[in-house]
Amino acid sequence: MINEDYHKLLTEIIDINVEVTSIVDSRRLILELNERESILLKLKENILRDIRMAESNFLKDKAAVRKKYSMNQKSGFTDIIRGRSKNKLIRELKQLDSSSKTNIGDLKELRYMIDDLIVQFENLKDPVNKSMRNKFGN
Repeated sequence: MINEDYHKLLTEIIDINVEVTSIVDSRRLILELNERESILLKLKENILRDIRMAESNFLKDKAAVRKKYSMNQKSGFTDIIRGRSKNKLIRELKQLDSSSKTNIGDLKELRYMIDDLIVQFENLKDPVNKSMRNKFGN
């Protein structure tokens, strides 16, 4: 899934009415929070899978770049004219590393946001549960 899709889903999940005026509203809120929390856990699993896939793709691409330049081990006049293949290799590896770090960093940031939202949902549920217990005497 693309990072923008994750952000859209998170904004939809965050949009929740937390005002409670009755016991019915309290139960609705708790059910809604539980449902959204399970969605967040599934999203977190997907993000972890995407992170592992991005790391795997990075290693595959890195190996392909190294292989491409190891096969072009030419020296002499053509190497001087075209530019050093070692310099091209380093430049391409740095570019690959930079794009990979950006992508993986964005996914990790999303994972941290989801963890934070799960904690916030738990913090929202606690007072509602306590107030319901106080009303029913449990």
